[in-house]
Amino acid sequence: MEIIPLHKNHYLQVSKIYEDGMATGIATFETEVPSWEAWNERFLPVGRLVVLHNNQVAAWCAFSAISKRPVYKGVVENTIYVGEKFRNIGIGKALLLKQIEEAEAYGIWTIQARTFAQNQASIRLHESCGFRMVGRKVKIGERDGIWHDNVELEYRSKKIHYMKNVLVLCTGNSCRSQMAHGYLKEFGKGKIQVFSAGIETHGLNPGAVSIMKEDGIDISNHTSNHVDEYNGIDWDFIITVCDHANENCPFIPAPNATRLHHNFFDPSKVTGSEEEKHSAFEKARNEIKEYCRNFIDTNL
Repeated sequence: MEIIPLHKNHYLQVSKIYEDGMATGIATFETEVPSWEAWNERFLPVGRLVVLHNNQVAAWCAFSAISKRPVYKGVVENTIYVGEKFRNIGIGKALLLKQIEEAEAYGIWTIQARTFAQNQASIRLHESCGFRMVGRKVKIGERDGIWHDNVELEYRSKKIHYMKNVLVLCTGNSCRSQMAHGYLKEFGKGKIQVFSAGIETHGLNPGAVSIMKEDGIDISNHTSNHVDEYNGIDWDFIITVCDHANENCPFIPAPNATRLHHNFFDPSKVTGSEEEKHSAFEKARNEIKEYCRNFIDTNL
C-alpha cells in the first residue's frame, strides 16, 4: 500500500470509486460524477491523496474550502472514499491520518466532516482518527425524494494555533485562584487561555489585587465567577487550588482534561496587623507564582 498525491491520471479510477459511493445513497447528496475540470476546481491543492494497492487506486481524499474569508483560511472540509473491495482493512484510517498530517504541515487547524447519519462506517472512521461529533442537522437535504440528516464532525489540531484551556478552581474565586489566574495568564501568553472560578462566588479580594500589583501583575479587572458559568468549554487542564474546592467541586464533564491539585496557603484567613496580613499574602503569592511557573515549564 502506498499513499501518494492525487493527479489527473488517477481520476478515472477515482471517479469510479466516487460513483460507487454515490450508488450507496448514504455517502453524498451528489448524484453525478463531475468532470476532472469541475472536480479540480472544487477541491484544494493540499490534501489530495490516493492509496495505491498493487498499482490500483483503492481510496482517495481531498479538501474543499469552507469560506473565502481570511479568518477561515485554516478551516477545511474533507471528502474521503474507499473502494468497495478495500473497505474494513484499515486503508481508510491510514489515508485519513495521512491527510491530517499533510493538513497540519500546511497550517490547517480545523478539518470539518459531514456525513449522512446512516453512514456509521464513516462516522466511526472519523472518530477513530480524532474527530469529535459536534452536531446533527435534521433533514438538511433531499436526495431521490428522501430527506436526510447530516452528522457534523470536527478535527481540531493541537499543533497549529492551538490554545489550551486551563480552569483554576477555588472555593470562592476570590484570592488564590485569582492570583494563579494572573500568573498563568502572564507566563502562558500565546499558549493557554486561562479561566478561574469558584464553587461559590465571594468577590475579588483586595489583598490579592494589591499583592499581585506589587509584582507587576494587574488583576483588578478580574471578576469572581461560578464554575457553572463555564459549562461547555473543552478543558485541557483543571487545577484546584484548595482542598475544599477539590473535595466539593461539582462534576465537570471534561474527559480529556488533566486534573491537578495543590492546596495553597490561604492568606485571607490571617488576622493581625497590616504587616502580618501583607506578609501572609506575600507568602501565598510567592508559593502560587512558583507553582504556575513550574506548571508552564512542565506542561507547555
